[in-house]
Amino acid sequence: MHRLTYTSSTGRVVELDAAGAYVGTAPKLRSREWSYELSWRSAYGVSRDAREATVDAYLSPEAADALREQADRDMAGSSPGRLTFDGEWYQRAYLAKSDVSEVYGRRGIKTELTFLLLDGAWRREVTTGFYANEVSDGSALDYPHDFDYDYGGSGANRTITVGGLVPADCRLTIYGPVANPRVTVAQGEFSNTYSAKVAVPGGSRLVIDGSSYPKGIQLIGTYGEVEDRFADGVRGEGAGSGSYCFEPLRPGTSTVSWDGSFGFDITHYQEEGEPPWS
Repeated sequence: MHRLTYTSSTGRVVELDAAGAYVGTAPKLRSREWSYELSWRSAYGVSRDAREATVDAYLSPEAADALREQADRDMAGSSPGRLTFDGEWYQRAYLAKSDVSEVYGRRGIKTELTFLLLDGAWRREVTTGFYANEVSDGSALDYPHDFDYDYGGSGANRTITVGGLVPADCRLTIYGPVANPRVTVAQGEFSNTYSAKVAVPGGSRLVIDGSSYPKGIQLIGTYGEVEDRFADGVRGEGAGSGSYCFEPLRPGTSTVSWDGSFGFDITHYQEEGEPPWS
């Protein structure tokens, strides 16, 4: 059993496998389930929907109070928390019910916790950094006077690898200064360019987030000020068009290319129906 934590929407972390808290193997939480409809020799409407899962827990008074306070605040405010296995695999969740079966005086309680697993799958974040001036061949040309446009090498070129078997949602964090940044990810015959018509000042960052609910684009300033730039993302003709700024990454290894003038991170989200056992 990996260690389990509940992180509230406010960022407070409650350990569920530590001193004062024990949830055992939590088999129902570790299980997986597809939703579907059956028809003649086939199934349709296949999806991973939100579901309930119960966990038997032994909690000290302090752990029980901390969990109750954070979970009730999240539920009442419609702001889900996050269940995390071993600091890696997580899922948005509410703690909807605690059904106490035994009270051990002032030492603690035994209870059945009912979690609402909202994403239907477990995720883990994998971040790959790409740095400014990572030109691949160093062949930029320098002339004694300026032209209306720059002559240069082929730009920066690296790879990113996505595990699992299904496309992975991703988030690009682009660091200024840069105007109208463009990043192209290619695999086989398919390539997609992630871009936005935004000037990103030095010290600021542009976040193009195809993993959030809903998707979003934000310009975040030096002091944390946030500007909504959703309308400035380039969407082409939608997913699969080759210029969709929220395009998921395909499984396997892809080539990443850009002009090398700015740095950025790509965070992708590998999904599994249950946290891996190995």
